Amino acid sequence: MMPSHHPMRVPAALRGDADVETLDALVDSSRQLRRFWPLLATGPEPSAPAPAGFRVPSGAQRLVAGMAEYGM
Repeated sequence: MMPSHHPMRVPAALRGDADVETLDALVDSSRQLRRFWPLLATGPEPSAPAPAGFRVPSGAQRLVAGMAEYGM
């Protein structure tokens, strides 16, 4: 005897239904399979503080300083 309610959710594409699943349903099914989408939002990752400006190597500084239009 077959149960009247099957516990596994079969996607519409596998059932042969013409209905297109919504993005919400796709995300939900992906979460159930533990694929592509995290189960919980973990929040932003801590990042290193951005340095002010940038560093120019001393060789490049000397090269530019030797150019007539930039020299001192």
